Amino acid sequence: MRKHPLPPAIPNRPALRRGTTTLAALAALTLAAGATAEAAPDARAVSTSGVTLAAPDVVPSAAVTGSSNQVQYVQDSLYAAGNTGYLHRRANADGSEGVHAWRGYDGSERSLDTYGGASQGQYGYYAAGSDTVLTSPLYSSGQIQTQDMATGATTDVTLPAGQYVAAVFGSTLITQELDDVWQVARLHVLHVAEDGAIQSDIPVDPPENQFFPRNQPVLAGDGRSALIRFRHALDIGLLDLATGTMTTTISTHATDDDSLYLQAALSPTHIAVYHEGASQARVVRRDDPTGAQTVVPVPQYASGTAFVGLAGEWLLTSYRPPYGTSAGPGGPLQATPLNGGKSRTLLPAAEPEIAQIPSGGAVAVGQSTDGAWTAHRISIAPNGRPALTPLT
Repeated sequence: MRKHPLPPAIPNRPALRRGTTTLAALAALTLAAGATAEAAPDARAVSTSGVTLAAPDVVPSAAVTGSSNQVQYVQDSLYAAGNTGYLHRRANADGSEGVHAWRGYDGSERSLDTYGGASQGQYGYYAAGSDTVLTSPLYSSGQIQTQDMATGATTDVTLPAGQYVAAVFGSTLITQELDDVWQVARLHVLHVAEDGAIQSDIPVDPPENQFFPRNQPVLAGDGRSALIRFRHALDIGLLDLATGTMTTTISTHATDDDSLYLQAALSPTHIAVYHEGASQARVVRRDDPTGAQTVVPVPQYASGTAFVGLAGEWLLTSYRPPYGTSAGPGGPLQATPLNGGKSRTLLPAAEPEIAQIPSGGAVAVGQSTDGAWTAHRISIAPNGRPALTPLT
Protein backbone atom coordinates (compact mmCIF):
# COMPACT_ATOMS: atom_id res chain seq x y z
CA MET A 1 0.00 0.00 0.00
CA ARG A 2 1.26 3.44 -0.91
CA LYS A 3 2.66 5.44 2.00
CA HIS A 4 1.51 9.02 2.48
CA PRO A 5 4.01 11.70 3.40
CA LEU A 6 4.19 12.74 7.02
CA PRO A 7 2.62 16.09 7.89
CA PRO A 8 5.04 18.85 8.83
CA ALA A 9 6.47 18.53 12.32
CA ILE A 10 4.63 20.50 14.97
CA PRO A 11 6.49 21.78 18.03
CA ASN A 12 5.18 20.47 21.31
CA ARG A 13 4.53 23.65 23.22
CA PRO A 14 4.22 22.10 26.68
CA ALA A 15 7.41 20.09 26.18
CA LEU A 16 9.29 23.11 24.84
CA ARG A 17 8.03 25.29 27.64
CA ARG A 18 8.67 23.02 30.57
CA GLY A 19 10.55 19.89 29.61
CA THR A 20 13.91 18.95 31.01
CA THR A 21 16.47 19.66 28.33
CA THR A 22 19.34 17.38 29.19
CA LEU A 23 19.97 13.96 30.71
CA ALA A 24 21.93 14.45 33.88
CA ALA A 25 24.93 12.37 34.79
CA LEU A 26 24.53 9.68 37.40
CA ALA A 27 24.90 11.50 40.68
CA ALA A 28 27.71 12.43 41.80
CA LEU A 29 24.82 14.76 42.57
CA THR A 30 24.06 14.54 46.30
CA LEU A 31 21.14 16.42 47.70
CA ALA A 32 19.30 16.11 50.95
CA ALA A 33 15.64 15.23 50.85
CA GLY A 34 12.76 14.78 53.06
CA ALA A 35 10.57 17.54 54.40
CA THR A 36 6.98 16.33 54.40
CA ALA A 37 4.12 18.57 53.45
CA GLU A 38 2.89 20.95 56.08
CA ALA A 39 -0.58 19.81 57.03
CA ALA A 40 -3.44 22.26 57.33
CA PRO A 41 -6.54 21.43 59.38
CA ASP A 42 -8.72 18.68 57.93
CA ALA A 43 -11.68 19.84 55.87
CA ARG A 44 -14.94 18.28 54.79
CA ALA A 45 -16.27 18.41 51.24
CA VAL A 46 -19.34 20.54 50.57
CA SER A 47 -21.66 20.65 47.56
CA THR A 48 -22.58 23.87 45.76
CA SER A 49 -24.78 23.90 42.64
CA GLY A 50 -23.97 20.31 41.77
CA VAL A 51 -20.20 20.81 42.19
CA THR A 52 -18.45 19.21 45.15
CA LEU A 53 -15.75 21.44 46.60
CA ALA A 54 -12.85 19.91 48.51
CA ALA A 55 -11.23 22.64 50.59
CA PRO A 56 -7.51 23.41 50.08
CA ASP A 57 -5.12 21.76 52.49
CA VAL A 58 -1.46 21.95 51.68
CA VAL A 59 1.16 24.16 50.18
CA PRO A 60 4.12 21.74 50.10
CA SER A 61 7.39 22.80 51.58
CA ALA A 62 10.58 22.31 49.58
CA ALA A 63 11.11 18.71 48.54
CA VAL A 64 14.86 18.84 49.03
CA THR A 65 15.83 20.34 52.39
CA GLY A 66 18.01 19.45 55.30
CA SER A 67 17.55 15.74 55.93
CA SER A 68 20.19 13.19 56.77
CA ASN A 69 19.08 10.97 53.88
CA GLN A 70 21.19 11.17 50.73
CA VAL A 71 19.45 11.14 47.35
CA GLN A 72 21.15 8.67 45.00
CA TYR A 73 19.72 10.42 41.94
CA VAL A 74 19.78 8.94 38.43
CA GLN A 75 17.52 10.46 35.80
CA ASP A 76 14.80 7.91 35.05
CA SER A 77 12.17 9.21 32.62
CA LEU A 78 8.77 7.55 32.86
CA TYR A 79 6.54 7.32 29.77
CA ALA A 80 3.65 4.91 30.32
CA ALA A 81 2.40 1.94 32.31
CA GLY A 82 0.41 -1.20 31.60
CA ASN A 83 -0.85 -4.06 33.73
CA THR A 84 2.44 -6.03 33.51
CA GLY A 85 5.02 -3.23 33.64
CA TYR A 86 6.01 0.30 32.70
CA LEU A 87 7.98 2.06 29.97
CA HIS A 88 10.96 4.13 31.08
CA ARG A 89 14.42 5.37 30.15
CA ARG A 90 17.05 5.30 32.90
CA ALA A 91 20.44 6.93 32.42
CA ASN A 92 23.52 4.71 32.23
CA ALA A 93 26.12 4.56 34.99
CA ASP A 94 28.33 7.03 33.11
CA GLY A 95 25.47 9.51 32.77
CA SER A 96 24.81 8.85 29.08
CA GLU A 97 21.33 8.26 27.72
CA GLY A 98 19.98 4.83 28.46
CA VAL A 99 17.74 2.69 26.27
CA HIS A 100 13.97 2.80 26.29
CA ALA A 101 12.96 -0.29 28.24
CA TRP A 102 9.87 -2.04 29.53
CA ARG A 103 10.30 -2.93 33.19
CA GLY A 104 8.00 -5.68 34.42
CA TYR A 105 6.48 -5.48 37.87
CA ASP A 106 8.11 -8.88 38.40
CA GLY A 107 11.57 -7.33 37.93
CA SER A 108 12.10 -8.41 34.31
CA GLU A 109 13.18 -5.88 31.70
CA ARG A 110 12.88 -5.79 27.90
CA SER A 111 14.56 -3.09 25.81
CA LEU A 112 12.93 -1.53 22.75
CA ASP A 113 14.87 -1.72 19.50
CA THR A 114 13.16 1.44 18.27
CA TYR A 115 11.22 4.18 20.02
CA GLY A 116 8.13 5.52 18.32
CA GLY A 117 6.07 7.41 20.85
CA ALA A 118 5.81 10.78 22.43
CA SER A 119 8.65 12.55 24.18
CA GLN A 120 8.58 13.10 27.92
CA GLY A 121 6.35 16.06 28.61
CA GLN A 122 3.73 14.99 26.08
CA TYR A 123 0.52 13.68 27.51
CA GLY A 124 -1.06 10.31 27.55
CA TYR A 125 -0.77 8.87 24.06
CA TYR A 126 2.33 6.69 24.07
CA ALA A 127 0.67 3.33 24.80
CA ALA A 128 -0.75 4.78 28.01
CA GLY A 129 -2.98 2.19 29.60
CA SER A 130 -1.65 -0.81 27.70
CA ASP A 131 1.20 -3.29 27.57
CA THR A 132 1.43 -2.61 23.82
CA VAL A 133 3.67 0.19 22.57
CA LEU A 134 4.19 1.90 19.24
CA THR A 135 7.63 1.23 17.76
CA SER A 136 7.06 3.18 14.54
CA PRO A 137 7.33 6.99 14.64
CA LEU A 138 4.27 8.78 15.92
CA TYR A 139 2.03 10.07 13.08
CA SER A 140 3.41 7.48 10.65
CA SER A 141 1.25 6.38 7.74
CA GLY A 142 1.39 3.27 5.58
CA GLN A 143 2.78 0.30 7.50
CA ILE A 144 3.42 0.72 11.23
CA GLN A 145 4.52 -1.66 13.96
CA THR A 146 3.42 -2.25 17.53
CA GLN A 147 5.01 -4.47 20.16
CA ASP A 148 3.44 -6.35 23.06
CA MET A 149 5.99 -5.74 25.78
CA ALA A 150 4.65 -8.58 27.94
CA THR A 151 5.57 -11.16 25.28
CA GLY A 152 7.89 -9.27 22.93
CA ALA A 153 5.69 -10.09 19.92
CA THR A 154 5.49 -7.44 17.20
CA THR A 155 2.58 -6.75 14.87
CA ASP A 156 2.77 -5.00 11.50
CA VAL A 157 -0.33 -3.00 10.57
CA THR A 158 -1.01 -1.33 7.23
CA LEU A 159 -3.08 1.78 7.91
CA PRO A 160 -5.85 2.85 5.55
CA ALA A 161 -4.79 5.51 3.05
CA GLY A 162 -4.67 9.00 4.50
CA GLN A 163 -4.54 7.92 8.16
CA TYR A 164 -1.70 8.61 10.61
CA VAL A 165 -1.27 6.77 13.90
CA ALA A 166 -1.87 8.87 17.04
CA ALA A 167 -2.20 6.28 19.83
CA VAL A 168 -2.22 2.57 20.57
CA PHE A 169 -4.15 0.82 23.34
CA GLY A 170 -3.66 -2.93 23.07
CA SER A 171 -5.25 -4.11 19.83
CA THR A 172 -6.94 -0.76 19.26
CA LEU A 173 -5.35 2.09 17.31
CA ILE A 174 -6.46 5.72 17.15
CA THR A 175 -5.51 7.45 13.91
CA GLN A 176 -5.92 10.90 12.39
CA GLU A 177 -7.37 11.50 8.94
CA LEU A 178 -6.06 14.72 7.41
CA ASP A 179 -7.82 16.86 4.83
CA ASP A 180 -6.32 18.62 1.79
CA VAL A 181 -4.85 21.43 3.92
CA TRP A 182 -3.29 19.10 6.53
CA GLN A 183 -5.94 19.71 9.18
CA VAL A 184 -7.58 16.84 11.07
CA ALA A 185 -10.84 15.98 9.35
CA ARG A 186 -11.69 13.23 11.85
CA LEU A 187 -10.24 10.50 14.03
CA HIS A 188 -10.57 6.77 13.43
CA VAL A 189 -10.74 3.84 15.85
CA LEU A 190 -9.13 0.75 14.30
CA HIS A 191 -9.57 -2.72 15.79
CA VAL A 192 -6.65 -4.95 14.80
CA ALA A 193 -6.40 -8.75 14.69
CA GLU A 194 -3.37 -10.67 15.96
CA ASP A 195 -2.00 -10.93 12.42
CA GLY A 196 -2.26 -7.16 11.90
CA ALA A 197 -5.40 -7.24 9.76
CA ILE A 198 -7.81 -4.38 10.42
CA GLN A 199 -11.12 -5.84 11.56
CA SER A 200 -13.02 -2.56 11.77
CA ASP A 201 -12.42 1.12 10.98
CA ILE A 202 -14.79 3.49 12.78
CA PRO A 203 -14.64 7.21 11.88
CA VAL A 204 -15.05 9.68 14.76
CA ASP A 205 -16.24 13.21 14.04
CA PRO A 206 -15.74 16.04 16.54
CA PRO A 207 -18.72 17.55 18.36
CA GLU A 208 -20.39 20.58 16.85
CA ASN A 209 -18.27 23.75 17.10
CA GLN A 210 -15.18 21.72 18.02
CA PHE A 211 -12.16 20.45 16.08
CA PHE A 212 -9.46 17.88 16.73
CA PRO A 213 -5.94 19.33 17.02
CA ARG A 214 -3.11 17.79 15.01
CA ASN A 215 -0.79 17.93 18.00
CA GLN A 216 -1.51 15.49 20.85
CA PRO A 217 -5.18 14.69 20.21
CA VAL A 218 -5.25 11.87 22.80
CA LEU A 219 -4.86 12.88 26.43
CA ALA A 220 -5.11 9.49 28.13
CA GLY A 221 -6.64 6.08 27.69
CA ASP A 222 -6.84 2.39 28.51
CA GLY A 223 -8.41 -0.67 26.93
CA ARG A 224 -11.95 0.69 27.33
CA SER A 225 -11.84 4.44 26.72
CA ALA A 226 -9.71 7.35 25.62
CA LEU A 227 -9.86 11.01 26.61
CA ILE A 228 -9.71 13.25 23.54
CA ARG A 229 -8.43 16.81 23.29
CA PHE A 230 -10.28 19.38 21.20
CA ARG A 231 -8.88 22.58 19.76
CA HIS A 232 -10.91 24.56 22.30
CA ALA A 233 -10.10 23.84 25.93
CA LEU A 234 -13.57 24.09 27.47
CA ASP A 235 -14.35 20.40 26.99
CA ILE A 236 -12.67 17.04 26.44
CA GLY A 237 -14.25 13.98 24.85
CA LEU A 238 -14.74 10.50 26.29
CA LEU A 239 -14.29 8.03 23.44
CA ASP A 240 -15.58 4.45 23.78
CA LEU A 241 -12.91 2.29 22.16
CA ALA A 242 -15.21 -0.70 21.64
CA THR A 243 -17.85 1.19 19.66
CA GLY A 244 -15.81 4.15 18.42
CA THR A 245 -18.45 6.56 19.68
CA MET A 246 -17.82 9.80 21.54
CA THR A 247 -20.13 8.99 24.42
CA THR A 248 -19.97 12.38 26.09
CA THR A 249 -17.97 15.55 26.56
CA ILE A 250 -16.67 16.65 29.95
CA SER A 251 -16.44 20.31 30.92
CA THR A 252 -12.93 21.32 31.96
CA HIS A 253 -13.60 24.81 33.36
CA ALA A 254 -10.21 25.70 31.85
CA THR A 255 -8.63 28.99 32.84
CA ASP A 256 -8.05 29.87 29.16
CA ASP A 257 -8.85 28.41 25.75
CA ASP A 258 -5.42 26.87 25.06
CA SER A 259 -6.08 23.13 25.04
CA LEU A 260 -2.36 22.25 24.87
CA TYR A 261 -2.15 23.01 28.58
CA LEU A 262 -4.84 20.48 29.46
CA GLN A 263 -3.97 17.32 31.35
CA ALA A 264 -6.23 14.36 32.05
CA ALA A 265 -5.98 11.11 33.99
CA LEU A 266 -8.17 8.03 33.63
CA SER A 267 -8.58 5.40 36.37
CA PRO A 268 -11.03 2.50 36.59
CA THR A 269 -13.36 4.67 38.70
CA HIS A 270 -12.58 8.34 37.99
CA ILE A 271 -11.57 10.92 35.36
CA ALA A 272 -9.48 13.94 36.35
CA VAL A 273 -8.97 17.05 34.22
CA TYR A 274 -6.49 19.81 35.00
CA HIS A 275 -5.52 22.98 33.15
CA GLU A 276 -1.92 23.87 33.94
CA GLY A 277 -1.48 26.79 36.27
CA ALA A 278 -4.87 26.37 37.93
CA SER A 279 -5.14 25.80 41.68
CA GLN A 280 -7.65 22.98 41.34
CA ALA A 281 -8.53 19.95 39.24
CA ARG A 282 -11.97 18.65 38.26
CA VAL A 283 -12.81 15.00 38.96
CA VAL A 284 -15.88 13.03 37.83
CA ARG A 285 -16.88 9.44 38.32
CA ARG A 286 -16.17 7.35 35.26
CA ASP A 287 -19.60 5.71 35.44
CA ASP A 288 -21.26 9.17 35.56
CA PRO A 289 -19.02 11.47 33.51
CA THR A 290 -21.68 14.18 33.11
CA GLY A 291 -22.59 14.13 36.80
CA ALA A 292 -21.42 16.38 39.62
CA GLN A 293 -17.78 17.39 39.44
CA THR A 294 -15.54 17.30 42.50
CA VAL A 295 -13.17 20.25 42.69
CA VAL A 296 -9.93 19.08 44.26
CA PRO A 297 -7.16 21.50 45.27
CA VAL A 298 -3.85 20.99 43.51
CA PRO A 299 -0.93 21.65 45.88
CA GLN A 300 1.37 24.21 44.35
CA TYR A 301 5.17 23.95 44.30
CA ALA A 302 7.28 27.07 43.96
CA SER A 303 9.65 25.80 41.27
CA GLY A 304 7.47 23.48 39.20
CA THR A 305 4.24 23.03 37.26
CA ALA A 306 1.80 20.48 38.65
CA PHE A 307 1.15 17.17 36.86
CA VAL A 308 -1.84 15.11 38.02
CA GLY A 309 -2.78 11.44 38.29
CA LEU A 310 -5.26 9.21 40.13
CA ALA A 311 -5.17 6.32 42.59
CA GLY A 312 -8.40 5.17 44.17
CA GLU A 313 -10.10 8.13 45.85
CA TRP A 314 -6.94 10.26 45.71
CA LEU A 315 -5.60 12.87 43.30
CA LEU A 316 -1.85 12.47 42.77
CA THR A 317 0.40 15.44 42.05
CA SER A 318 3.99 15.65 40.87
CA TYR A 319 5.81 18.68 39.43
CA ARG A 320 7.48 19.47 36.12
CA PRO A 321 10.65 21.59 36.41
CA PRO A 322 10.83 24.94 34.62
CA TYR A 323 12.12 24.91 31.05
CA GLY A 324 15.93 24.97 30.96
CA THR A 325 16.33 23.41 34.41
CA SER A 326 18.86 20.59 34.61
CA ALA A 327 17.61 17.18 35.61
CA GLY A 328 17.64 16.51 39.34
CA PRO A 329 15.37 15.60 42.26
CA GLY A 330 12.16 17.53 41.71
CA GLY A 331 9.16 18.43 43.80
CA PRO A 332 7.35 15.97 46.07
CA LEU A 333 4.77 13.39 45.02
CA GLN A 334 1.55 14.39 46.78
CA ALA A 335 -1.81 12.67 47.29
CA THR A 336 -4.97 14.67 48.04
CA PRO A 337 -8.23 12.91 49.02
CA LEU A 338 -11.08 13.52 46.61
CA ASN A 339 -13.62 13.85 49.42
CA GLY A 340 -11.76 16.60 51.26
CA GLY A 341 -8.93 16.53 53.76
CA LYS A 342 -5.25 17.18 54.00
CA SER A 343 -2.73 16.16 51.37
CA ARG A 344 -0.07 13.55 52.08
CA THR A 345 3.51 13.48 50.84
CA LEU A 346 4.15 10.05 49.31
CA LEU A 347 7.70 10.79 48.10
CA PRO A 348 9.79 13.78 49.21
CA ALA A 349 11.22 14.19 45.69
CA ALA A 350 10.06 12.71 42.39
CA GLU A 351 10.37 12.80 38.61
CA PRO A 352 7.65 14.89 36.94
CA GLU A 353 5.60 12.08 35.36
CA ILE A 354 2.83 9.85 36.74
CA ALA A 355 1.77 6.82 34.65
CA GLN A 356 -1.67 5.32 35.21
CA ILE A 357 -2.02 1.53 35.46
CA PRO A 358 -5.22 0.50 33.63
CA SER A 359 -6.27 -1.98 36.32
CA GLY A 360 -5.84 0.71 39.00
CA GLY A 361 -3.10 2.69 40.73
CA ALA A 362 -0.12 4.34 39.10
CA VAL A 363 3.67 4.37 38.76
CA ALA A 364 5.97 7.24 39.75
CA VAL A 365 9.74 7.58 40.04
CA GLY A 366 11.27 9.16 43.10
CA GLN A 367 13.23 8.90 46.33
CA SER A 368 12.81 5.82 48.51
CA THR A 369 13.20 5.94 52.27
CA ASP A 370 16.80 4.70 51.92
CA GLY A 371 17.62 7.48 49.46
CA ALA A 372 17.56 5.29 46.34
CA TRP A 373 16.03 6.81 43.21
CA THR A 374 13.62 4.24 41.78
CA ALA A 375 10.16 3.61 40.38
CA HIS A 376 7.30 3.00 42.81
CA ARG A 377 3.95 1.34 42.25
CA ILE A 378 1.14 3.27 43.92
CA SER A 379 -1.79 1.20 45.13
CA ILE A 380 -4.53 1.61 47.72
CA ALA A 381 -4.03 -0.11 51.07
CA PRO A 382 -6.90 -1.78 53.00
CA ASN A 383 -7.24 1.40 55.07
CA GLY A 384 -8.04 3.35 51.91
CA ARG A 385 -4.77 5.29 51.83
CA PRO A 386 -2.14 5.25 49.08
CA ALA A 387 0.67 2.75 49.58
CA LEU A 388 3.97 2.64 47.68
CA THR A 389 5.97 -0.41 46.62
CA PRO A 390 9.50 0.21 45.26
CA LEU A 391 10.06 -1.49 41.90
CA THR A 392 13.73 -2.43 42.13
